[in-house]
Amino acid sequence: MNTEISTWGGYAVHGDVKELDRIVESTGLINLDKEDIIKVLSSDGEIFVTYGSNANLSEAFKEAFDRLPCKSLQINKLLIEFRYGIRQPDMAQISSISATLSEANADIAVMWGMISDESLGESNKVVLVASVKI
Repeated sequence: MNTEISTWGGYAVHGDVKELDRIVESTGLINLDKEDIIKVLSSDGEIFVTYGSNANLSEAFKEAFDRLPCKSLQINKLLIEFRYGIRQPDMAQISSISATLSEANADIAVMWGMISDESLGESNKVVLVASVKI
């Protein structure tokens, strides 16, 4: 994970702020936009951007989540962008991820989107933008 602190829209962010630009520029099945990102960036806590890639969507999510420097109870807001290659993920996988998050911390405010990115081929990529109380 890129642990450098950069700025995006005037907010300090740990991680690759280029991922935030990609979220804003992307269109897909369920879109996230600049306002969604700002909701996370403007909340209390430090902001982290992480990602994970894997043929299995759940494993890609786990990889991204494990890169966060905190436990789920420390997360205030979480934006999740699911990117898939040539195969659209099964909604049951996304529901399972959401249920796992709710069980771990019912107070996390979660927003998510889903886009197609053919450059991923058989893989999936999950990008997380998290507001964390350290």
